[in-house]
Amino acid sequence: MHTTLGKYDYLCTMKHNFLERFDRYIYWIWSGLWLVLFIQFSHSSTVTEAALMSLLYVATLFPFTTFLSKNLLEKAMRKRKLLPFILQLIFITLIATCLSICVFIVFNYLEKTGIFPRSPMLSGENSILHDFAGSFVSALLINFGFCGLRFFAENLKLQKVLIDSQLQILQEQINPHFMFNVLNHVNVLIRKEPDLASTVLVQYTNILRYQLYSGKKDFVSVGQEVGFLKDFIEVERIRWKNNLDVECSWSVEDDNAMLSPLLLITFVENAFKHVSRSKTEKGYVRIDLTQRDGELILFVENSKYADIPVVEKREASGIGLENIRKRLEILYPDRYHLQISETDTVYSVSLSITCIIHTVG
Repeated sequence: MHTTLGKYDYLCTMKHNFLERFDRYIYWIWSGLWLVLFIQFSHSSTVTEAALMSLLYVATLFPFTTFLSKNLLEKAMRKRKLLPFILQLIFITLIATCLSICVFIVFNYLEKTGIFPRSPMLSGENSILHDFAGSFVSALLINFGFCGLRFFAENLKLQKVLIDSQLQILQEQINPHFMFNVLNHVNVLIRKEPDLASTVLVQYTNILRYQLYSGKKDFVSVGQEVGFLKDFIEVERIRWKNNLDVECSWSVEDDNAMLSPLLLITFVENAFKHVSRSKTEKGYVRIDLTQRDGELILFVENSKYADIPVVEKREASGIGLENIRKRLEILYPDRYHLQISETDTVYSVSLSITCIIHTVG
């Protein structure tokens, strides 16, 4: 058992180190490519000419390959569109090939003018088409290689984010602070208002059941998620009684539309956690949820204390929000919009998710 865990930890460490040093590895690979070209060119030309020609060839390909693998490939992976990327790969490789051919033309001219001695490599009688085809294949293989490395690295990053997200979901399934508050409140109500205590206990049981079982699913219906939010909000409403104004609006067109579980609770929970409450001024929480035409919109607003330090506020809710951003980016890339607004006395969150097309019968 310990050996298995040790191997797992070792593999995780290796993956983490690879991701952290990925850019450094890329530069070493480019240096190795220059060395290979230098050795190849130096067999048929002077050392100086081989070194300069290899350097210019690598410098010509570097910006095109980097843009292709770091920008266009990541965009294609995020949007899951392979065909446009293949066309971009071919087009950029053609441009890089034309420029690399220019490098050899320049050095051929330098040899003709006597700056460098004539070399067999550049004095061959191959046609331009033959040289272009050879350079195109070389550039294409180089681009494929670096894109493959970038694809591998991005997949490792995605796996890490998914694992972190799953761990965070498990950690959020039972909030100890919320649990103890509810149980203590039920204990008080049992003596004073037993019927109300029974109602709270039933709703809290529904909350736990949803978190423990539905939270493990890939998707749940919007109706189930809304029911979970209503139970959570009702428990909070009973706990705070007249010390807090809670306004909710629910407009759901299709209860069977599917949504990732526990995706909305963080925003609602943070509103109740950080809402202002005092004996002189009543705080408020406002929640509006609309689902219509394949789009879900959640708006959460709460009053807040004006004197809460920013650092304390970030430590309290920043981790949960960051985790939700990662989940949204994975589950709904380019199909969500999250806006967080804040003033001295009001904190609000607006989330919209489009193309919720999964349905259940």
